[in-house]
Amino acid sequence: MHSAAAKAMRDEVHGPLRAQPKHDENNYQLGRIGEHYVVMACLPRIGTVDAAVAGKSMQNTFPNLRFGLMVGIGGGIPSDENDIRLGDIAVSVPSGQAGGVIQYDMGKEQEDGFLRTGSLTHPPTLLLTTIQTLRTERTLGREITEVVNGVFAEEDDDEWRFPINEPDVLFEDGYISNGSGRQKERTPRPSKNPRCFYGNIGSGNTVIKTSEERRRLAKDGNLICFEMEAAGLMNFFKCIVIRGICDYADAHKHKKWQPYAASVAAAYAKKLLSIISAGAAENMETIRSEYCYS
Repeated sequence: MHSAAAKAMRDEVHGPLRAQPKHDENNYQLGRIGEHYVVMACLPRIGTVDAAVAGKSMQNTFPNLRFGLMVGIGGGIPSDENDIRLGDIAVSVPSGQAGGVIQYDMGKEQEDGFLRTGSLTHPPTLLLTTIQTLRTERTLGREITEVVNGVFAEEDDDEWRFPINEPDVLFEDGYISNGSGRQKERTPRPSKNPRCFYGNIGSGNTVIKTSEERRRLAKDGNLICFEMEAAGLMNFFKCIVIRGICDYADAHKHKKWQPYAASVAAAYAKKLLSIISAGAAENMETIRSEYCYS
């Protein structure tokens, strides 16, 4: 369902490939966003292995791709430093000694705790410098809201817009909800526009289910968000990770914020592409000529 948000951001929709390598099992959605030709693929399952397989296949079928945007939803990690809320956006930008994505479940248990091993590659400089430019836009949150409301303007598109009837509740650490009490007090925001947070995103195959686990892993890696695909891509696929926050990676998960979280992440990707010139994307026209659309 969440790939629908990304597909809706296309300014021009192209038909399917007329021919595709037999070992490539991705289903591609093709088109144009702004001045850029884009290739989209939806993962069949959650997990770093499926992400790696899909990324390798895409690179082989479209060898002229220069960079990727991994867009979707994730679990936010609120903290004193980052007042992350449902519907906000997390973007993978290197922080501390990490490269923007940390595989939180890769390592080994030791007597004094879990020792994380290995490292993941930084995003490409082009995307990092473009993100830095985007961060200086004072009205970015409002512009993202305008993109979402413009793309999903029909009455039937209500689920993709801000869910005004769904509460945003953050429970105190360690509390198992029975539907009442122990909510964390937070100052109401003056607007419903999403805020963007930048830093390390935790990626792995283990679902984070408790606030205690969230707190422990976040402190260890200075994380702002959890997701379950990016670690499979970062060392060979030049990309940035963009996640809309749909829950708080704890025992209170539900799906009510997922469509809107997916739409704001896709809208951020559209804004990012809008300030990258077509010339910077290394002759994207060759994709169109080598792989003919129907």
